[in-house]
Amino acid sequence: MLRILSASLVLCLGTVFAQESQPDSSQPALPGFEADKPRSVEAPQGGAPAQEKAQNKLPQATGSGGMLPEVVIKGQEGENRLGGLKKPAFNIDIDPYETIRPSLAPDQSLLLAMSPLTVSWRRTHPEFLMNERVTQPYRMTFSQRPGIAFRVRDQLSEVLQRRVDPKEAKQYSWNLTIADEEGRVFHRYEGSNNPPEELVWTGQNDQGEWIRAGRSYSAVYTFTDPAGSPRTSVGKPLLFRGIVHQEDTGMHISMDSAILFGSSKANSELTQPGHDLLRSAADLIKRRFSGIPINVRVFASTKELGDMQANAIYDKLLRELMMSPRNITIDAARAPYSDQRVEIILLNR
Repeated sequence: MLRILSASLVLCLGTVFAQESQPDSSQPALPGFEADKPRSVEAPQGGAPAQEKAQNKLPQATGSGGMLPEVVIKGQEGENRLGGLKKPAFNIDIDPYETIRPSLAPDQSLLLAMSPLTVSWRRTHPEFLMNERVTQPYRMTFSQRPGIAFRVRDQLSEVLQRRVDPKEAKQYSWNLTIADEEGRVFHRYEGSNNPPEELVWTGQNDQGEWIRAGRSYSAVYTFTDPAGSPRTSVGKPLLFRGIVHQEDTGMHISMDSAILFGSSKANSELTQPGHDLLRSAADLIKRRFSGIPINVRVFASTKELGDMQANAIYDKLLRELMMSPRNITIDAARAPYSDQRVEIILLNR
């Protein structure tokens, strides 16, 4: 009984499989594809065709069903089914400067920083042209030429009252004496022959002393001919309102108190010529020594008067130089009339 049921079940399954596998001739084939018919197999000699033998071995489908025929899918050669699109090349973007690029970036703090030279200029010079602090080049109280020039050979021509050629001038010995207003010799030059065309003196004697502003000095020339006869000539007086020279303590700007505070040197307020002289000194500092600390020393008849004069100069320099008050210091001392003066010392050493 069991064997009969098993055979019936096998027969039923085979029938369903055959029905599902039978191709439907009513459905159209896919475009671009064709269904191949089953290949015929040549039968061996003396036998039936191989296709008939293969069909005899397949189970027969009932009804309209049958075995699914073999389908071969072929692509048509030369035809692009992607509509002419091409696969893009594989490209990777690489930055050759990736490792050093951070170091190539500009430092914004440096770009926004202000130059020390510009800062110094802005602190010592006004930003507007119509300003009383602008330097005034026409105030040339202090000469740009270092030293005091003496025209020795020209003095020889004046003594002889005629033009002296260089050959004749070599026969004269000479000496130049610089005396102060009291008649004392301050400095001396001399030569056995050939007076120079020009002799430049720094203003300092052999003892290291400097001439002072406001004091009068005289240049006395003496020439001796080959016969031994001396001839003397006195040059123009040397009187300076201001003198600039370098010492160990700093750059000194020495000014005459008679110009700053009147001929008596006893005023506590600056005179108009004194304002002009201090303005010239301030312009010199702006052009050549800006930003350097300053010490003001006043020599007056009394210590109290010296303090008042020092304060007047202090206020003037603050307005002219645009400096911080702590960069200007003042001192005062008592001195005789001939030595009363004002020293502005630039502390550059």
